[in-house]
Amino acid sequence: MMKRFPILLTLSLLLCACGGKEPLNIPDPGPYKPLDPADLYPASVFKYGLKDLAKANGVMIGAEFTHGEYTGDDSLRVVLKRDFEAVTFGNEMKHDNIVSNTGSISFVWVDEMVRWAKDCDLKLFGHTLGWHSQQQSDYLQTLIDGAADSKAAAAAVREAHAEFVDKMVEHFDVYAWDVVNEVFSDDGAGSWRSSSNTQANYHVFLWGDYYEGGTKGFVDAAFKEAKEALQKYGKTADLYINDYNLEWNPAKLEALCKYAEGNPDVTGVGSQMHCNTDLSEDAIKNMLTRMVKTGKKVRISELDVPQGSIPTNTQADLIVTIFKLYLDIVPEAQRGGITFWGVSDKNSWLGKGKYPLLYNNAYQRKDSYLKLHAYLLERAGLEKDS
Repeated sequence: MMKRFPILLTLSLLLCACGGKEPLNIPDPGPYKPLDPADLYPASVFKYGLKDLAKANGVMIGAEFTHGEYTGDDSLRVVLKRDFEAVTFGNEMKHDNIVSNTGSISFVWVDEMVRWAKDCDLKLFGHTLGWHSQQQSDYLQTLIDGAADSKAAAAAVREAHAEFVDKMVEHFDVYAWDVVNEVFSDDGAGSWRSSSNTQANYHVFLWGDYYEGGTKGFVDAAFKEAKEALQKYGKTADLYINDYNLEWNPAKLEALCKYAEGNPDVTGVGSQMHCNTDLSEDAIKNMLTRMVKTGKKVRISELDVPQGSIPTNTQADLIVTIFKLYLDIVPEAQRGGITFWGVSDKNSWLGKGKYPLLYNNAYQRKDSYLKLHAYLLERAGLEKDS
């Protein structure tokens, strides 16, 4: 059992505790005054930010946000500069945000976010070069419709993806890419995603339909294109295959890990970990142990834990358990980092009433933040007094 500092009892009384998908529309409750930590907690809690404690434990900690979250309110900047080392943009680097319905490519919108993130001293993770959702399917369909035959249509689609990867790698300086995201189905057999096991919604596009070998052929090509583009532009970045439900779907986990082991262009494996509070410790152990066996870097890419409106310690305890098991099981050389999918409950993609993150709607630290902070502080052997 982890020891807890006496200060946590006092702190807990002061709190009201609470792929990669497109965020839901959540009404903006209005701007908040940036949080002054001194108003709420003893200074000893804030001698170190979370990113300092994570570094001291040999892991990078990151967060996700989307365009517009930082306008009219400086709270997000305060939190990111203090507590996080890396950022993932929730939507803005996805295909249908970069490519228009005429096929033109624009980085204007996302470049604004890049500049803002750099001002917060954040490293950038690239998400994503290949996904079935949020693709510019309107444009891709024009390529298919305009082709002379199915062979020409497939060639046009493959060329469009190769161009997208090339332009993205050329334009962005990132420390890693999600080369492909969610390429396995939930059928319990570890099958590749296909038209037969994927719901056809707005801007869903199954790239694998246009590659020899189906989705596997697409994934092979995507990693080859990403590696060649990095070499072409003299850049380095880790190349990840990322998916969800790996902690409770052993077949999907095994399929992803086997693919990573068989492709030398893959340098990292990612697990989203959108978790429920009833997730077992054994499930987390089994997942991390298998991922480590690939020999690739291991990343938790989209962590959140919905808690609901009733304050409990379950969320906080599970987040601490995830960090503990990650640090215990994943060797430091294989640690690709842990990224929370959001910063405050106010802007979670899950919508209202879930409260899945470390900060409440007013960017105040929740019990989950404090317990994680205390655990990382103790594990690092740092002084807690200011």
